[in-house]
Amino acid sequence: MTASVAAGLSGDSGWILTAATLVVAGLLLVPGWIVGRAARLAALPSLAVAPALGSAIIAAAEILAHTLALPWLPWGWAVIAGLTAVLALMARLLVGTPPERARRATSQGRAEWAILAAGLTVAVAVPAGVILSVLPGPGYPAQVFDATFHLNAVAAIREGGNASMLGGLSALYSGRAVYYPTVWHGVVALAPGSPAPVSTAGVLALTAVVWPLSLLGLFARAAGLDAARASETDRVRHRQRTCAVAVVLALSAAVVGFPLLPMTALAVWPYALSVAGLPGVLVLYDQLRQETASWRLRLTLVLLTLAAAGGVVAAHGTGLFNLAVLSPPFLVNLLVSRWRRCAARRGGRALLVAGAVASVLVLVVGAWGMRASLASVLGYQRPAGGVGGIVATLGQALIDLPMYGAVPGASVPVGIVFGGLTLGAAWSARAQRDQRPWLVMWLLSLLLVVLVGGPQWAGRQLGAPWYLQKARILPLVILPALVLMAQAGAGRPGRRLWGLLRRLASRVGGARPQRAAVAMLAALVLLPVAARVPLERNLVASVYDPQRIKYGTLLTEDALALIERSRSVLPQDAVVLGAPSRGAAHLWSVGGVHVVYPTRDQTAPGTPGATLPSAWPTLGQKGSRTCALLNQLGVRYFYSSSDATAAGSVAGAAPLRWDAPLTRIPSEGLELVDSQGSTSLWRITACD
Repeated sequence: MTASVAAGLSGDSGWILTAATLVVAGLLLVPGWIVGRAARLAALPSLAVAPALGSAIIAAAEILAHTLALPWLPWGWAVIAGLTAVLALMARLLVGTPPERARRATSQGRAEWAILAAGLTVAVAVPAGVILSVLPGPGYPAQVFDATFHLNAVAAIREGGNASMLGGLSALYSGRAVYYPTVWHGVVALAPGSPAPVSTAGVLALTAVVWPLSLLGLFARAAGLDAARASETDRVRHRQRTCAVAVVLALSAAVVGFPLLPMTALAVWPYALSVAGLPGVLVLYDQLRQETASWRLRLTLVLLTLAAAGGVVAAHGTGLFNLAVLSPPFLVNLLVSRWRRCAARRGGRALLVAGAVASVLVLVVGAWGMRASLASVLGYQRPAGGVGGIVATLGQALIDLPMYGAVPGASVPVGIVFGGLTLGAAWSARAQRDQRPWLVMWLLSLLLVVLVGGPQWAGRQLGAPWYLQKARILPLVILPALVLMAQAGAGRPGRRLWGLLRRLASRVGGARPQRAAVAMLAALVLLPVAARVPLERNLVASVYDPQRIKYGTLLTEDALALIERSRSVLPQDAVVLGAPSRGAAHLWSVGGVHVVYPTRDQTAPGTPGATLPSAWPTLGQKGSRTCALLNQLGVRYFYSSSDATAAGSVAGAAPLRWDAPLTRIPSEGLELVDSQGSTSLWRITACD
C-alpha cells in the first residue's frame, strides 16, 4: 500500500484495533462465563459454554432494547449487563448448594496451569500473528462478497439504533423489516472505532481468543480435567490429560477449515459465531450424561443446554441444522443410559418414553409449521462434484485442505499428519464407550460433507441448509476430530506415544531424558503448526492484501483514499449512486456517506432501486426516467471507478453483476467533485 493510503487508514490506530478486539472478545465471553459459573459449572468448561450463552444473552438484549425504544449504542451495554445479572442470580438460586463431591472438584496445580497456558499461547498467538502480519492497516476492510453486507450492517445498527434480528437491518433491505441474525453485528457495533476496523477486530477476537478458549473448555471436559479430585496415585494420569489438552489445543492452530477459512475467504462471520457456540452445547450434552442425585443440577443443566442451543441458533439460523447433525449421538446415548437407570424405578421408563414422544411431536409440529421455509431451504441448488467429488471431498476433509478454491501453500504432507492423527484417534475411540458419541458425530459430519461434494441426487439436498457449500460443513467434521485427538492423547495412545518418546530420548543419550522427551513432543506439535503458516497467511491475504485479493478487488488504493475523504467533500445528507462491485457500497461503512446500494445483492423487484441501473445510462436524454427515479431516492451524487484491472491485483476487479450499467459515465449532466486515479465523485446536475 502507498504511504498516503496507509496513513489515511491508520486514523483508527492499532490501539483502537486492540481495544476493539478486547471489547468484542469480552462481550462474547464474559456474560456467558458469569452465568455458567453461577450455575456451578467448572471454570474451564464454562469457557466453552460462554460463547453460546453469551450469544443468547446478546440476542435477547437486542430485542429487549428495541422493544423498550432504547438505542443500541450506548444502551446495549446496560441491557446486556442487566440480563447477565438476572440470569446469573436465577441460575445460582436454581442450582442451590452443590453436593460435597462437586465441591471437591479438581483444581489444576501450577505445573498443569503452565502446560495449559503453553498450549493456549500457541493457539492464540499463531492466528493473531498471521492476521496482523498480512493486514495492510487497522482500517482496511475485508474485500469479499459477504463482508460488504456485514460492514454496512454495523453502520446501519449504529445509525438506526436498532440491533434486533427482527428488522434491525431494514436499511439494507430498502426499508423492509426482515429477519436477519444480528448478534455478530450488535456486538461489533458496541466496540470503539469505525465499521471496518471493528469488524477486523471481531475477526481477530473470534479467531484468536474466543475459539481457542472455547476449545480449551471443551477439551478439558472431554479429557476429564474437571473430574473429581485425583488421588496421589492418579497424579500422573491427570498430568497426561493436561498435556493432551495442551497439545491438541496447540495443534488446532494448524487447522484452516475453522475458524480461519470462514473468517477470511468466506467472511461468513455470523455463521462462524454460531459454530463457535457449538463446543458449549456439546459440553452440556456431555455433562447431562453424567449421573447426579441433584434434581436441581439436572434441571439447571437442561435449561443451560436449551439456552446455549438458542444462542447457537440466534447467532445464525444454520446453527439449528448444525445441532441436528451433532446432537443425535449424545441424545441417543443419553436416552439409552437413562433407560437402563430407570429400570428399577416405578414408572421411570414410562415417563422417559412419554418425554421422548412429546419431544418428537414438538419437532414434527414445528417442522410442519415451517414446511414452506424448509422446502425453500432444501430446494437450494449448486453445481455438484460428480462421482470423483466423493473421493476428493473425503480427502479434503481428512487432511484439512481449504474447500474454497485452490489456495497457494496448501501443503498436503502437513494435512496428512492431521488426517493420520484423526484416523488413529477414531480407531481408538471405537473401543471406548464414553467416546463413541464423538466418533459417531464425526462420522455423520464426514458423511454429510461427502454427500455435498459428490454427484447430484436427492440425498445431496440434505446439505442445502449450508447452501451446498462444503466449507460451511467442514467445521462440523473438525470439531469432533479435535475432541477425539484430545481423548486419545489422554488415554492409552497418549501413554504409548510418551513411552516411545522417552525411549528415544534415552537412546539419544541425553542427561535428562524427561526433558528431551518434552522437547521432542514440542517439536512434533510446533513443526506442523509452523508448516501451515504460509497457507494461513495466503487465506488472509485473499481478502485483505490489495495485490492478492482472490475473488475480485472491490476497492483499489485510489478508491480507498477517495472514500476516506468523501465525508469532507460531500454534504452531510448526501446519497451516492454507484456500482457496489466497484466499491460504491463502502462509502457507507468506510466513508460514512449514504449509498443507494449498501450490498452487492439486487434490490427487490418493482422498487425504484431495481429500475434505476437500466435507466442510469440515459441520464440527460429526452424522455429519460432517470431523474424521476433519482428524485424518489434522494440521489444527487455519483461514484465511478473505471479500473477493471484493480491496479494490477491478481484477480482484477470484482465481476460486475446487475450493477454493470452503473459503471458508465453519462456524457452530460454531471459535474466533477473529487477524483483520484481512476476513481471519481460527481454531482448530478441533470436533475437540478
